[in-house]
Amino acid sequence: MESVNKFKNLLYREGAKGLLGRIKNERNYDWIGIYVRNGDKLVLAIEIGAPANHRVINVGEGICGLAAKEKKTVVVDDVSKEKNYLACFPSTKSEIVVPILRGSDVLGEIDVDSDTLNAFGIADQKILSDAAAALSESWDKLDFRIRVT
Repeated sequence: MESVNKFKNLLYREGAKGLLGRIKNERNYDWIGIYVRNGDKLVLAIEIGAPANHRVINVGEGICGLAAKEKKTVVVDDVSKEKNYLACFPSTKSEIVVPILRGSDVLGEIDVDSDTLNAFGIADQKILSDAAAALSESWDKLDFRIRVT
């Protein structure tokens, strides 16, 4: 709970992009973003790193879509072995997607890509889950400007 409150305070001071930037820098992630759910689509609202190839993803498609459909964190240690993987970057080797939930509703998700195999462990899951909880609690105060194309 302590880190959820820390992330909520950071959200208040710096917004969602500031929160993601801090997490990316502290954890040395290659790319991090937030996809916002809009009906049966996930729309990229914020990203820190190179521009991702996939701006809109269908729920159920790829790792992001799977996390939204199943409403649970998905960790892929080696994306080359995943049949349902959508490549945003050719250099990505592993990925973690953490849904942002309010009750049983998926509001969005935090997506992190790494250029290293097996990059995500328990500590990453905890930090990103706490960040997702803080985002969920602050969701109605956040301004995500999304465009579905």
